[in-house]
Amino acid sequence: MLRVASAVLCVVLGAVVYFAVHVPAIAAAELRVLEGFMGLPGKAYALDLVGLFDPAPFAVLSGSIIAGGLIARRPRAALAAAATMYGAAVTTQVLKPALAFQRDFPPGHFMGPIAFPSGHTTAVMSLSLALVIVSPSRLRPLAAAAGGLLTVATVFSLLMLGSHYPSDIIGGLLVATSWACLASAALRLEFSPSPSGAALGAAILAAAGLLVVASRPASALAYASANTTFVVGALAIAAGALVLSGSVPAPIGAQRHPRSPRARG
Repeated sequence: MLRVASAVLCVVLGAVVYFAVHVPAIAAAELRVLEGFMGLPGKAYALDLVGLFDPAPFAVLSGSIIAGGLIARRPRAALAAAATMYGAAVTTQVLKPALAFQRDFPPGHFMGPIAFPSGHTTAVMSLSLALVIVSPSRLRPLAAAAGGLLTVATVFSLLMLGSHYPSDIIGGLLVATSWACLASAALRLEFSPSPSGAALGAAILAAAGLLVVASRPASALAYASANTTFVVGALAIAAGALVLSGSVPAPIGAQRHPRSPRARG
């Protein structure tokens, strides 16, 4: 029941985000966040990372996750991982044209109406959740941290390239998470949360951020001061990705039911 409720909550939050960006003030703030990301350096690396979640590479990565679950003799987990990744991908492709609407875009950088939710975000988030699903309990915090950091790096890259609006990113995160909850619920997998994975990912990300700031303190602080909305938006997106990858309950095995006692005669 908790898993279904979590999936429903993701759907509700996605609807709230979608309609919120129709409000002019929120749309303007979202645009400032996007422009802040687009002003960052490193777009060549961002393009390479995003390319990992194009259809062909994603097919290889997702197949590897499923194969890993099968090799580990966890067929239910492998099936839940497959449903999470492919169900989320199909859902996003259906929603994108259905929810298309034109928004303002940065000067000289056209962005079309078919954008919500982000397909690449859905792919990386669903892959990260699938990794957590098929991982053994002892490795789940590391899997959640690794998946969360990969998700943050990928969605930040999308925003740096101006491929999506921040709300598209949030929509993709929620689509993937809702499918992870539904898939595990349908397969009746027992659940155990892994908040330590989110905490580990946050610590690593914070350390990396401090190193970046320490390498160029003057320019980093000046950019942050000039783009405060971007800083708030970036922190919110990173926190959301890490929390969803690590704190959402993940399956630990098939749910056991007590056997009925045999009749004695």
